Amino acid sequence: MNRHIKKYFFYFLGRFLDLLGLYDQSIGYYSKVIQYRTFFWDVQRRYVKAYQKSSKKCYLEIHGGVGDFLQHLPFILKHKSAKYIVATHFLGAKAFFETLGIQVSKYYFYDNADEYLSIRRELKKVSHSYWCPKQVFFDAVPFKSAKKPKLKTDIVIGLQIGSSRLTNSPLSIKFALKLIEALSEMGCSIILFGTKKEIDQLKLKPRKELFFATDKDITKNLSLVQYCNLLIGGESVFKTMSSMSKIQTLVIHEDNNNRFRDRVFTNPYIKADVMHVYKYKNLDKEIKLVIDYAHDLLQNKLKLIS
Repeated sequence: MNRHIKKYFFYFLGRFLDLLGLYDQSIGYYSKVIQYRTFFWDVQRRYVKAYQKSSKKCYLEIHGGVGDFLQHLPFILKHKSAKYIVATHFLGAKAFFETLGIQVSKYYFYDNADEYLSIRRELKKVSHSYWCPKQVFFDAVPFKSAKKPKLKTDIVIGLQIGSSRLTNSPLSIKFALKLIEALSEMGCSIILFGTKKEIDQLKLKPRKELFFATDKDITKNLSLVQYCNLLIGGESVFKTMSSMSKIQTLVIHEDNNNRFRDRVFTNPYIKADVMHVYKYKNLDKEIKLVIDYAHDLLQNKLKLIS
């Protein structure tokens, strides 16, 4: 049975078990469905309802980086007493969950795909351990609101130039500097998101229209996204934070084939008219095209500039 047929088979088996009131069994099959297709039909909603009616005597696994954590948060914050297992490449995972008051039973850390596959094989040996439900949008911003930065203009653009450790596809320094210059000329203020190391590469200093969001506590930086009219970024957590908050988001990434990224972190938000995507072949040769795209978005779609 191939994976495409399996997702249908497990979905309908889960629904059948729900009809019988066998929720401890149905959640296992809903978990299998989301491993094949994260947002398949209404599986996430049915999964959550079945879990709430179950004995809850199971572990819930959280896989991936902070972008994945964010999609899990709407469920996790409503079910803090659940037993969680985290498998991640994000080294600050423990601090992230502790900040939110979430207890995690076990952490697994990996640096590459082979290590992750090894962890997944180990987790398969854990009885009654299922993948944690996800949600496309936040019910409310999950982080304590940081004070809004004092900026020169009311039009605030978030810009994130780094990337996930595993995708390793940051926006180039040349591109970032050109985009910052262009946005400033358009009359926009900018919140620049990233690590201190990433921002230091730009050799810029904060000014009235440029604020650096580089706190070591990533939740403090994420809380600033709510003040942006538009967020521009590559393949990293901040575009997930903005799109889940229903803030207009422009994602810039290489024109490549990544079905998981598209199905989980891109297509649901494009469909909701929250996200816009520019796919490049050679970013440094397409700087003007990307700036023109951003200008058109700010002028015609968002009506923020004249």
